[in-house]
Amino acid sequence: MSKWLNVFLPAKAAVPHARASNEQFKPVTRPVGVFLGGTSGIGQAMAEQLARHTNGQAQIVLLGRNQDAADKIIASLPRTPDGTPAGQESKYSFVKVDATSMAQVREVTSKLANELDKINFLVLSSGFLTMKGRDETSEGIDRKLACNFYSRFRFAYDLAPLVEKAAEKGERTGVMSVLDAGKGGPVNLNDLGLVKGFSLSAAHDHAVTGTDAAYEEFATRYPKIPFTHAYPGAVSTPMVTNFTGSRFLVPLVRPLLVTPEHCAQIMWWRLWSPEEQWKTGAHQVNNHGEEVPHNRFVTPEVRTAVWEHAIQMTGEKSE
Repeated sequence: MSKWLNVFLPAKAAVPHARASNEQFKPVTRPVGVFLGGTSGIGQAMAEQLARHTNGQAQIVLLGRNQDAADKIIASLPRTPDGTPAGQESKYSFVKVDATSMAQVREVTSKLANELDKINFLVLSSGFLTMKGRDETSEGIDRKLACNFYSRFRFAYDLAPLVEKAAEKGERTGVMSVLDAGKGGPVNLNDLGLVKGFSLSAAHDHAVTGTDAAYEEFATRYPKIPFTHAYPGAVSTPMVTNFTGSRFLVPLVRPLLVTPEHCAQIMWWRLWSPEEQWKTGAHQVNNHGEEVPHNRFVTPEVRTAVWEHAIQMTGEKSE
């Protein structure tokens, strides 16, 4: 019973603990945060929290499809006063990208790799909520999997070297995918792209277990960086409140929902925690900020297969 309560009850009780821990994070140099899905919901709240926490002494890059939303968010962020030394002033920007397009993802990661000297925090929370069956892009990838797994993988794959640069300077770093940690299922190694056996449940399992497998591999390849897969719980994001039928459902579940701002506090809790265990390695955390048992479906065989498959699917295709 307690297991189910922990999954479904709101994590408001954890917020004061998270906030108290977060207040200890005092970066010496200006952190750089890159947020895929940063123009709404949890990604937006985490970007805003980084800006507020540093009093605007941060470089923040929002990635998404909505220019108008990005402009409004950037205009609302705190800014350092005139005369702030170069390299410590507020620096906010937006890069447009469709997370279902691997070509666009590669174009954006190449742009960022050329323009940024480092990345401290890479937060991946792009969302795609649908009840449709397999819906292929022109690249032959299901849109739900493209958004929830493949694009997030490619951003981490291409930009991890920039995160490593910050880590090598002794700065706090972290890569986080906000999805469904602790809830992965089995994957079909003969159909990792779900071309033959697509279902919504299979798409969920492949995205979640794929993330767990990839992050374990990332943590091995980049031992100075923590790679965290997080389950945010029930959060009142636009993806939830604007979903078909939400005007009937949301009032019923509202007591279970937490705000994006509260969720952001808990998500940052582990990325900023002063405890050594959170500064490296692969982590899977729940909506209370607790480490959960790692995915039992991630075997060495799955880890290798997912890694090779993800590189192949997200890389430039030969003619």
